[in-house]
Amino acid sequence: MRRRLLAKIQCPHCWEIFQSEDICWVASHPDLRGDSVLAVDSPTRFVPSRFAVSGEALDAFGAPCRHIACPRCHLVLPSVLLEHKSRIMSIAGTPGSGKTYFLTAASWQLRQTLDLGFALAISDADPESNQGLVRNEQLMFLPENPDAFVALEKTQLEGTQYSTVQIEPGQTITLPQPFMFTVRPTARHVNARGAEILTEVLCMYDNAGEHFLPGADSLTSPTTQHLAQSKNIFFLFDPTQDVRFRSRLHGLSEDPQVGQVLRAFRQDNVLLEMAARIRRHAGMPADEKLRQPLTIVVTKSDIWQGLLPGIDIKNEPYQFEERASGLILGRVKKDFIEMVSQKIENLLAKTVPEFVSAVNDISAQALYIPVSATGGSTTLDPKSGLLKVRASDVKPAWVTVPFLYEFSRWGKIVGSIRKEGATAE
Repeated sequence: MRRRLLAKIQCPHCWEIFQSEDICWVASHPDLRGDSVLAVDSPTRFVPSRFAVSGEALDAFGAPCRHIACPRCHLVLPSVLLEHKSRIMSIAGTPGSGKTYFLTAASWQLRQTLDLGFALAISDADPESNQGLVRNEQLMFLPENPDAFVALEKTQLEGTQYSTVQIEPGQTITLPQPFMFTVRPTARHVNARGAEILTEVLCMYDNAGEHFLPGADSLTSPTTQHLAQSKNIFFLFDPTQDVRFRSRLHGLSEDPQVGQVLRAFRQDNVLLEMAARIRRHAGMPADEKLRQPLTIVVTKSDIWQGLLPGIDIKNEPYQFEERASGLILGRVKKDFIEMVSQKIENLLAKTVPEFVSAVNDISAQALYIPVSATGGSTTLDPKSGLLKVRASDVKPAWVTVPFLYEFSRWGKIVGSIRKEGATAE
């Protein structure tokens, strides 16, 4: 069966866009080592001139090769990128805002719900790149001891989550390791016949929050430049990092993040810094609004949801239908999500007005979504200083909503509904 290759491919590591014929292959023969861009002992990257009957490139010693790489940064790429377009969904926020917990809970919940409710298959496009995320999923949702208290390790500024390359001689740069997922319609999807066209590769990054602070962006550490390439931006706002919110929460929650000042940041400042980077790297005017949809993910809703009386976010805002043919139609309840968004925006406007002002200044299409990655309050471990939660108590709420709302904007992969009984969009 012939493979249909894309004309252009974007590297999820360095974000270079290149022609498919320029793809590099990774030499297999053990004597072909010492790549010019990577570490000295790395296998050589090369543009092939000979191929095996199976389609694999042959290296200089005639060994068949199995891995492809970016022609600019020379980092390995999953072969699925040759056939399906990629979509960067960027997650940003201050240190401690909950990015790692949110990404871990969302990826796990999407694996659990997409197939059953929306007839979508989600899989690791590159299992090796996703190992860190899979370990976090195991720790939170499949622990050996469900009664144990767990805590996810804070994302570091350097280490295994980043790659070091030397694209220009004498200039070493650090790039973030992407998490990549393939999302494709299954045979039960109402648009299964268009699965080949509708399939996409999602690329996400778990940056350290310090990378988003003013002054952290540099030529040698362009770890957040995916923001300018992203199709969707999720900015995590943490109410417990604001003294005014914590004041309102006294008496409503006994979570240590309310009673103790663990961390505090001017989140509007970080949001504006993010927008400035996007404009700078995308070559946009300084006052132009962002072109990407902006979702304000308001984290730790289990702590502050008491400030939204009358709003029940225990149930997921989806409607499911199985037709007589056996096909599945899962739809997002946009009316309800947007109503909740407006309530949260009003709450933030009264409590942190400068943040809402910053959102309106940079985006014309912002959405506010409440999430809880754990579903319950945490405990502060005095020995380690880490916030922990009992594994058996972890019950995420609305962590898939930011993703499925965006999926519904793509067209035919996830349907949406404006009110009960309405026709799906």
